[in-house]
Amino acid sequence: MVTTSTSPLTLRAEPSNALPDDGTWQQGSRSLVEDIPRLMDAWPASAGHVSRILYSPPDWDDRPRAVQVAGRIVKTGCFPADDTRQLTLVMSDRRRLLLAVLPVGGVAPAAD
Repeated sequence: MVTTSTSPLTLRAEPSNALPDDGTWQQGSRSLVEDIPRLMDAWPASAGHVSRILYSPPDWDDRPRAVQVAGRIVKTGCFPADDTRQLTLVMSDRRRLLLAVLPVGGVAPAAD
């Protein structure tokens, strides 16, 4: 993983077929309007340009269609039945990166 000790974002240095996610995102709140700007602030330019973010609805209290980030708009979307606890970042080159969402105040519960 690539991260700093104070960053809520971790990214794998290289993709892994053995691991389902490309990294993790530690929620700062349950609001996408608040957390997406934090994510974009932490996002390394070398990882590419994020053009859209798909989210798992149970992880968030709001459902914006887009979020203002540093003078630009990042479109958002979801599938109503999605409970993957992930953010899917759609990059400008059409790659998709998956970030596991770690909930506010702790670690995600283990799947049953």
